[in-house]
Amino acid sequence: MKISLFFVITMSLLLVSFSGQNALGYGGPPEQSSANNYTVKIAPDKESYNLGESVIFSGTVNKHNEDRNLRISLFDSSKNLVSTQKTLVNPDKTFSYTVVLDEEFHEGKYLVKAQYGNSKATVESISFMINLEMDNSSSVDAKIPDWIKNNAGWWADGQIDDSSFVEGIQFLIKEGLMKIPVTEQGSTTANKIPDWIKNNAGWWADGQIDDSSFVEGIQFLIKEGLMKLSS
Repeated sequence: MKISLFFVITMSLLLVSFSGQNALGYGGPPEQSSANNYTVKIAPDKESYNLGESVIFSGTVNKHNEDRNLRISLFDSSKNLVSTQKTLVNPDKTFSYTVVLDEEFHEGKYLVKAQYGNSKATVESISFMINLEMDNSSSVDAKIPDWIKNNAGWWADGQIDDSSFVEGIQFLIKEGLMKIPVTEQGSTTANKIPDWIKNNAGWWADGQIDDSSFVEGIQFLIKEGLMKLSS
C-alpha cells in the first residue's frame, strides 16, 4: 500500500513538471519577437542649426524589408510632436530624409525618433539643437540661378537697356527666383542707374564678385527708388 502511494505521488510530480516545461517552451522563457532583430542607425548632418536651414537625416537599417515602414518623428523640448513622416528605405538598407526648419520650429533642443516597423524595440533616438539666428545669408546665395548672370552680363555690355534689366530683376524677385533681404524702398526723380552698379553686374557675371556683392547693388536700386518691388 505504501509502495502504491509512493508510486502515485512520484507520477503526479513528473506530470506537473512535464506540463510546466511545455508551458514555458521546454523549460525556457518565450522567445522574443523577431521584430527585435531590426535595428536603425540615424544621424543629422550636423549637431546645431539656424532657423531657415535644412536638416538632412541619413542612416541605415540592418535588414531591408519592403513590408516595413521607417517613420521619422521630431519632438520639441516639451515633448510635443512637430513633424512625422514615413521614409523610404533603399534596397541597400540606406535612407535619407530632409526637414526644413520653417515657422513650425523654434529655438531649442529637438528629439528625433526613427522607428522601423511597429515594435518599440526598433526605435532609435537622437537629438539636435536649433539656434535663434535666422540663416539669411545662405538663403540669398542659394536662390540666384546661374542663368541670371547672362542677363547681368548683357546689361553690362550694353546689349539690353536699363529698363529691360530692371524689369527682368523685378520679375525674378516677384516669382521667387531671386531672394533679396528686406530693403526699404525709396523714391527719386532720377532715371539713370549709376555706372558702378553696371560694373558690379558685369563682374558678377564674370565670376569676379560673389552673389552678396551683386545683391548689394540691387538693394541700392531699391533704396534709391530706381527699382520698385510690388508687395
